[in-house]
Amino acid sequence: MAAYPPYQAYPGPAPALITPPPVLVAAADPAPQQRLTVFLRFILLVPHLIVLCLMSIAVLVVAFIGWWGALFTARLPLFAVNFLSGCLRWWTRVYAYAFLLTDVYPPFTPDEVPTYPVRVAIPEPQRLNRAAVFFRGVLLIPANILCTVLSSGAVLMALIAWLVTLITGRLPASFHLAYVAVLRFQTRFYGYAGMLTTAYPSGLYGDRPGIVAWADAPAPAFGAPAPGYGTPGGYGAPGGYDAPGGYGTGPASQPGTWLLPLTSAAKVLVTTFIVLGAICEVGQNVYNMESGNSTVNNNGTSTSVVINL
Repeated sequence: MAAYPPYQAYPGPAPALITPPPVLVAAADPAPQQRLTVFLRFILLVPHLIVLCLMSIAVLVVAFIGWWGALFTARLPLFAVNFLSGCLRWWTRVYAYAFLLTDVYPPFTPDEVPTYPVRVAIPEPQRLNRAAVFFRGVLLIPANILCTVLSSGAVLMALIAWLVTLITGRLPASFHLAYVAVLRFQTRFYGYAGMLTTAYPSGLYGDRPGIVAWADAPAPAFGAPAPGYGTPGGYGAPGGYDAPGGYGTGPASQPGTWLLPLTSAAKVLVTTFIVLGAICEVGQNVYNMESGNSTVNNNGTSTSVVINL
């Protein structure tokens, strides 16, 4: 099990990398979905969620051991790279299914599945900065706040997306792109937290084409071009939503390229997720504070009554 897709493993010169290369997520274009599986989506997810919940314990242990290894050697140990990469791929596929990005049931495996409509590209292990490893938790605070707010808003809007998909049998393209952007940011957050990349989570509203060049470029195999994302004869030539040269004109079962340019409607939805999530989180914190104050006041009143008696 490798940390990066197998189509990069062919012998030959590696494509030029953007430093540092981020974790990438690509999804095939919106496709018709069975209304029954949409209606039962969260029930169907229960087996995966149980497995992921149990795996999270192992993830914490491996990440803790890997943190010490990275701190002393400036590299994440290979066993941690492989295990955390597999868990990240599994987690991404499950949440892609939950976000209605595909109707294809996720496989029970941490391995790379080239035929699955939602895929993750994790760069090869990189040398890590020891200071960044030591202060990883502190560095993650801003990204964690954004990821929490974004996720809360996306979950709130998921009911609308679910109803529309249940009625029409297809997730609208704007929702599809917005949820891919959310999923990609979440995956990048966990990839950075697990030290699978040195690239800080970013690109919520889209990446520059050069960012994905390392994954889109064909990998030579004994002097011959190897098919891959965005190359003729592979998963489909790069294309786009209503525009050539962009995202997703490959076959319906595979994304055409790792590049994800968002439409204006998708950007509005992502912004809506952030605003709704911020309101939800602030409201929840205010409620918790008020509840805490009420509990303290009630306890104080009860104590006074007991003393007076």
